[in-house]
Amino acid sequence: MPRPRSGRSGSRPAFPEPFGGAPEAASRRNIGNDPSYLRPSRLPPRPPRTRRLEVILTGGGLFLLLTVVWSWWAQGGSSRLAPATPVPTPPPAVTVAAMGPPAVPTATPKPPIEFSFARFESDPAIVTGAPSAGVPNISGEAGIIVDVTQREVLYAKQPHKQMLIASTTKIMTAMVALDHAPIDRVFVVPPEATRIDPDNTVMGLATGEQLSLEELLYGLMLNSGNDAAEAIAYGVGGGGAAGRARFIGWMNEKAATLQLRNTRFANPSGLDDPAHYSSPYDLAVMGTALLGYPDLRTIVRTPRKIIESSKVPGRVHGWFGPVNLNSLLTSYRGAIGLKPGYTEDAGYTLVAAAERDGRTVVSVTLNSRRHFSDCAQLMDFGFRRASQLATSG
Repeated sequence: MPRPRSGRSGSRPAFPEPFGGAPEAASRRNIGNDPSYLRPSRLPPRPPRTRRLEVILTGGGLFLLLTVVWSWWAQGGSSRLAPATPVPTPPPAVTVAAMGPPAVPTATPKPPIEFSFARFESDPAIVTGAPSAGVPNISGEAGIIVDVTQREVLYAKQPHKQMLIASTTKIMTAMVALDHAPIDRVFVVPPEATRIDPDNTVMGLATGEQLSLEELLYGLMLNSGNDAAEAIAYGVGGGGAAGRARFIGWMNEKAATLQLRNTRFANPSGLDDPAHYSSPYDLAVMGTALLGYPDLRTIVRTPRKIIESSKVPGRVHGWFGPVNLNSLLTSYRGAIGLKPGYTEDAGYTLVAAAERDGRTVVSVTLNSRRHFSDCAQLMDFGFRRASQLATSG
């Protein structure tokens, strides 16, 4: 008599028993040749517990699939329905010079600076430099005095002659630096800046020191640091020789923007180079342009600047005390800058500016033996001449 099914999976044989016998009997038959063995009608019904397990597993799989699909749709759908909330990121540390080409700020176009020669050329005595017209006899090979307020040339001597200009170059260096970098950006002094021509026009920088652009500009414009000029060019340009070349390219681009037709730059400091030159007229335009930069206007009229040493991480540098080489700041009434220079080949050069009675004049002398005296005489004449022209209408 057959035993009743217990229903426990552990007691079920490995194969069903369709022949009414034990598994051994089935194994003795050639079930591979008996198609009736695999017919669905001959298969025994699955026990209820097996069906329940299949239902549970199938339902769980569907639930998991729906969960994955829903998660994917929710993420994709939310990005389509509403913009994702931006994740705030900390600002980059402002410490190094070699950070690649910096972004060029978009500047509002300004009308070009032009000085009219009309009234100057209309007076033959002034054009020829006649002593009876009160024209100063300057020692410089070339020079000019312009009325910034009225945009007029008051006197000129070879105003468009291309000449070496020495450190008056740094007027352009300073403007281009502020055109392309904020004044508080910190730069690391590269070794190349400390290997510049070893003359006395250096700020005294050491490789690896970290100074702000403002500090470097004081060293550039006061004691005419050639090392400061190179540090600025390398740093603002983006680092390395390519950065320096890029910066010099910007200097020439700005010269073109200012319509300086007799100006070309080959370095940021003003060292003698046949491909580096300007003219009295172009330098007068550059000096006038610099006065439109409030930070530079403050710097160039500062007699002395103390830069205390710092050990603050990211701002480590020594002590500096640049002194302004422009003696007119203390000897000429109303003087407000700008920049002297000297090399053996260029001689003494100077771009000077002064203000009196609401009027601003800029004077230039090149290849001079007495550059401060030359510019003082030019400015004296300029103020007198401007007053005469204002009276005569």
